[in-house]
Amino acid sequence: MTDPAGRGRSGPGRPLAGWRVLVTRPADRATGLVALLEAAGATTEVVPLIGIEPPDDPAPLDRAAAQVQAGRFDWIGLTSVHAVAALVAALDRAGGRTVPATRIAVVGAGTAAAARAAGLRVDVMPDRGGSAAELAACWPAEPGRTVLLPRSDQAAPTLPDALRSKGFIVTEVLAYRTVGRPVPPRTVRALRTGRVGAVLLASPSAAQALAAAVVPGGGADELVVGTIGSPTRAAAEAAGLTVTFTAAAPSDAALVAGLCAAVRDLAPRPVRGSSVAGTTLEPAARRRPPALDQDSAGPPVIHPTARTRQEAEPMPYPTERPRRLRRTPAIRRLVAETRLHPRDLVLPMFVKESLTEPVPLQSMPGVLQHTRESLRRAAVEAVEAGIGGLMLFGIPTHRDAVGSAATDPDGILNVAMADLRAEVGAETVLMADLCLDEFTDHGHCGVLTASGAVDNDATLVRYQDMGLALSAAGADLVGTSGMMDGQVAAVRSALDGAGALDTGIFAYGAKYASAFYGPFREAVDSALQGDRRTYQQQPGNRREAAREVALDIAEGADLIMVKPAMSYLDVLADVARDPAVTVPVAAYQISGEYAMIEAAAANGWIDRDRAVMESLVSIKRAGAQIVLTYWAVSVARRLTAGEDLG
Repeated sequence: MTDPAGRGRSGPGRPLAGWRVLVTRPADRATGLVALLEAAGATTEVVPLIGIEPPDDPAPLDRAAAQVQAGRFDWIGLTSVHAVAALVAALDRAGGRTVPATRIAVVGAGTAAAARAAGLRVDVMPDRGGSAAELAACWPAEPGRTVLLPRSDQAAPTLPDALRSKGFIVTEVLAYRTVGRPVPPRTVRALRTGRVGAVLLASPSAAQALAAAVVPGGGADELVVGTIGSPTRAAAEAAGLTVTFTAAAPSDAALVAGLCAAVRDLAPRPVRGSSVAGTTLEPAARRRPPALDQDSAGPPVIHPTARTRQEAEPMPYPTERPRRLRRTPAIRRLVAETRLHPRDLVLPMFVKESLTEPVPLQSMPGVLQHTRESLRRAAVEAVEAGIGGLMLFGIPTHRDAVGSAATDPDGILNVAMADLRAEVGAETVLMADLCLDEFTDHGHCGVLTASGAVDNDATLVRYQDMGLALSAAGADLVGTSGMMDGQVAAVRSALDGAGALDTGIFAYGAKYASAFYGPFREAVDSALQGDRRTYQQQPGNRREAAREVALDIAEGADLIMVKPAMSYLDVLADVARDPAVTVPVAAYQISGEYAMIEAAAANGWIDRDRAVMESLVSIKRAGAQIVLTYWAVSVARRLTAGEDLG
């Protein structure tokens, strides 16, 4: 005999025997999953809860297709049959499917078959297909090459982030939208009455559609709910569903394995209901494991809330329950005290005069020294991601004692700034580092005396000339980072005297002599001899920062920065809360901060994505309105996709 949900006694080879499982994919994509479920003994019901629709505006995809035919892209990455269909349709609209110079990587056999059926050649496919991570792992590293990713509106950032970490310049374009479909009334009744014991969700849209149908009328808590991927789980929980498990990998096999494990964990106990071989079983969808303390170490602890009312011992309940406001992702978003937006982020970028191809930085995975051409492409990508601005650093071929290349109109920093002004100047804020350290043969931020000391006042004259050159090249803001006394007043005077009244000064008000600048010195090929402790601040001095900031504001600074960020959050908070600071406050998440997180994540010691977001939220929480970060583009995309801050 079986229970009302069609569940009976399972065996070792058929762990899902007697279970009725709802599969929410379109029928043409459910075949493999259904076969695995039925091989494990389940009865399946396929009810598509998602549909595929074209983007509201097809123009970006059409432009990308035209660029493919013009040879702009070295690679195309395809992660679904829907992406194949959308790209092929766009290529047809653009005049044809011939893409001889472009290589194509696909996520798995199904996508490969669709691409080949459309006449496209497949160059790369993982041996074990099915996930973006597996595709990224087998994709050969080619720093500076361009990749087009036609994507769903709900695609996770896994693949583009991984490709950028290999040095690729990635363009993501919306190819199709995944939308929820109403749940048929017959299926709603089956879910609410327990005739379906489990449901498998593979997209946020499907999760939202299911929750809209079953949560308001009850019955959702009686389902075993399995998901693929953290975005789907988050969407399900935000919509009010209780997720029983999330597949260990983004594959059908992992999803079925997760369901089998969940069934094994749901132990029978005597209740009124159906009997199987003389044993009375509670319907499995109602059999929940005890509530576990997931944050504690050691053996799982059964909470009093997992007991029956009769078993629980009387206790004085708290009258204050702050955890109510942490219960669901939706509530946590509503009451979040700190918010991060793409426009809060500024991307530092490096351009090197001698390069013919971009060069990845070993100490900063995903960060490049750019050529002028790759800089333009990367700037377009950054602006399309919605970030607030770009901060440019230049690396010249020739250096001398006074940093002549910094003020040469044809020097790399100035011509690259002019390139950006022409390419994206109307769409973002262009900033440039106003300092001599990248341009001097001794690596210091100013001119040296005969004894080797930095000559403060002689350096100010060079800063004035550099400010005028950057303003003429198109900079909206110049970043006075050299920590010379009087630098803001000197540059402001020169700009105003030349009529450059609209060029602003982004003053590095509190800049400390930090050990965390190490990877930056690789990025700019630093020639530094000695250290910078005679002009950058001593790490232990907090009050001194207030004095430096006050001086910069009095001299005409339009914005104030604290650098570094992580080790100086107390200083940042002081500056942000000072009522005398009436200009926007920024912080620079510097190279060492970036490198530490990337290195720890690469060793498997921390969760990279969570650590990145937590680090940025901490800087915002301390009071920064603007954050310079090498993760600006990837984080902006995650935020735009609706990812929670933590």
